[in-house]
Amino acid sequence: GDSDDRDPVAVIPTEPPPSPTPPVDTDQPTGCREGCLDCDPDAPLACPRSDMKAVCDKQNGALYPPGDPREGTRVANFFDCYDMCKPSFCCIHDSLDEVHSPSCSQTADNCELYYPCYVIWWKLSDTIGPATYLRVEQDEPFYDGLDFEFLREDFEEDEEFFQQLFAHHFDGEVPITDDTFENEANWT
Repeated sequence: GDSDDRDPVAVIPTEPPPSPTPPVDTDQPTGCREGCLDCDPDAPLACPRSDMKAVCDKQNGALYPPGDPREGTRVANFFDCYDMCKPSFCCIHDSLDEVHSPSCSQTADNCELYYPCYVIWWKLSDTIGPATYLRVEQDEPFYDGLDFEFLREDFEEDEEFFQQLFAHHFDGEVPITDDTFENEANWT
């Protein structure tokens, strides 16, 4: 495609857009909920919220009920699912880079509970060319309001996730820039 159609991650907006959805309520119930494999507070990956399957099921058209602060909006949506899933990205790769993208796929018992996150990891792998040229807009209700600016702002605010997402492609400690991905010597 035409290089002008691609959005390099390295470009940071001067004014970030407002978040399209309210923050996700991340309160975890006390104790160990049924199905959680490792409830230790020091576990490498906490148990996911019990509503993750409903929130990450892009076919789920259910709306929040009357009286709920989010009344009339979709339960299943990219933004809330993304927030829930980000801590589990270490489960889906086996990078040897212990600095920028350590893997937890062999050490975090709760990884398997994050299977609904596939919809997020698939979307963040939808590219036009190199991995940093994400194609995120999609005409489906689950993705309503999602645009590249949302991810650009999030990557800027959460550098640890940014490094995890892009550095997992490499097994050495390499600087993660657009040049890293555009250098044909790094293509496999």
